[in-house]
Amino acid sequence: MPRIHSLFLLTSLLPFLAGCATVVARHQVTEEVPRVSFKTAKKDLLAAFKTGLLEKRGFVAATMRGWSVSEVREDAVDLVIEKYLGLLSDQVVATKVTCAYDDMDGAAINQYKTGGAGRAANLTYEVPLGHRCADLAMFWQDKGPAETFAKALLAMKLRAAQGPTPEEEAASRPQQGISKEDLASIVQAAVAGATGASKPEARTAPAPSSDIDTPSHKLPERPDDFAVVVGVSRYSDIPEAQYADRDAEAVKKHLLSLGLPSRNVVHLTGEKAGYKAIEKFVETWLPRNADERSRVFFYFSGHGAPDPQTGQAYLLPFDGDPSFLENTGYPLKRLYEKLSSLKATEVVVVLDACFSGAGGRSVLAKGARPLVMTTENTAVPGNLTVFAAASADQVTSTLDDQGHGAFTYYFLKGLSGAAKDASGRVTAQGLLDYLKPKVADAARVQNREQAPVLQGRADRELVRY
Repeated sequence: MPRIHSLFLLTSLLPFLAGCATVVARHQVTEEVPRVSFKTAKKDLLAAFKTGLLEKRGFVAATMRGWSVSEVREDAVDLVIEKYLGLLSDQVVATKVTCAYDDMDGAAINQYKTGGAGRAANLTYEVPLGHRCADLAMFWQDKGPAETFAKALLAMKLRAAQGPTPEEEAASRPQQGISKEDLASIVQAAVAGATGASKPEARTAPAPSSDIDTPSHKLPERPDDFAVVVGVSRYSDIPEAQYADRDAEAVKKHLLSLGLPSRNVVHLTGEKAGYKAIEKFVETWLPRNADERSRVFFYFSGHGAPDPQTGQAYLLPFDGDPSFLENTGYPLKRLYEKLSSLKATEVVVVLDACFSGAGGRSVLAKGARPLVMTTENTAVPGNLTVFAAASADQVTSTLDDQGHGAFTYYFLKGLSGAAKDASGRVTAQGLLDYLKPKVADAARVQNREQAPVLQGRADRELVRY
């Protein structure tokens, strides 16, 4: 049944179109919001959402039919809005809208004289969600629920800005039982105490730190750019790829400093870096969000593996198994195909992994990230710029004093300005020229060969300072 059959019915809807109601007062939430855990902040925000009505702001037609909260995340809330295709249409489409907390004010409550727009025409209190959130707002009849929502939103903004609370960090640390080695140490200490012997206290090695862990620059925001950053150190069934998770964390920080909004950066480590996670963010999330204005960045640090039968290269996610690559590995060829099909104007791929398999699993050199055997180079589509940590027959190196892969360390040093030219540009070729000899020197100290590789447009500008 059509929503509007005649001009008479259209005229009868005019009261619902008058969304440019006058704001008679603006109320600021001045009460200090306490810092709470994500679990508490999420619970309070969901409860506050249920008390109000979501609607478009400003002078708009009543084209929204319904809405729901899809997911409350640590940096944003995902909303699903159901709207008619047009004023005279009865067809409805559901659209997902991601609203980042750092784009919201939250502390301001608008009071209207006659109400808001569309279905909110009789609701006089409004908390705007921001123009980046499809110009949506929450509406209430009374001020009290509006203040409760504003405080819940401010708590989530605070949580997103400051990160986990000390209690959350303590709870996230792995709790392990007593190992045989620890039990033996306890027994030895008890015996030493009983016999009067003394034993020097064991010192815990400090966590590695590096001069690239905290970027020193901050460039203007690039709201149209997107990134997927993957780092897998500890795997479910295969040896560790040393420092890979630290590599990914550092890369994420540098991307944020280069202007990518946190809401546009997907960071996958540990168990979250499984096969299905990589698949959905590369093959669904990126195509859904990236457009002709976007630059896309994909980074992977971890194990690579070649298929012994076909020589095809694979990235190993957290749940990857080199014995069943077709089922558990993510093909490099497929990655290139999916990324090259994006509408994005530029796509940069950075791989701190190798595919040689030199030495086999049982005799891997410390810090190497190979698995099975030598693989042929995978062809790179023309619209991609790909940096690889090593050539096909080499293994990658790590820097123990920095706690990073050698390739990632010098890549980020160069990207941060060490590789810029006289005009302040860091190009793909300029970055390769900077990092290649430094990585080679670091590998030579460990009695191995490593030569980073660049495929694609060498003159592509990566950043300008």
